[in-house]
Amino acid sequence: MSELLNLIQTESAGIVAETLDFWLYECSIDEAPDAAEVAQWRDILSARGGKFARLAQICQTWLDEETP
Repeated sequence: MSELLNLIQTESAGIVAETLDFWLYECSIDEAPDAAEVAQWRDILSARGGKFARLAQICQTWLDEETP
């Protein structure tokens, strides 16, 4: 399992939010995640529930905007 997936599965909502912000909106194009990765993050966050549901929605919004 990658470090990023482990972080998304185990860290606090604040840390996950900062990480998502970087990977979805700040990193360079050649480092950007693909839609399949973001969908996996969304599913993990959705399953965590609570505060993570909002983060799952951020992933879904990115998917809606970035995929045709």
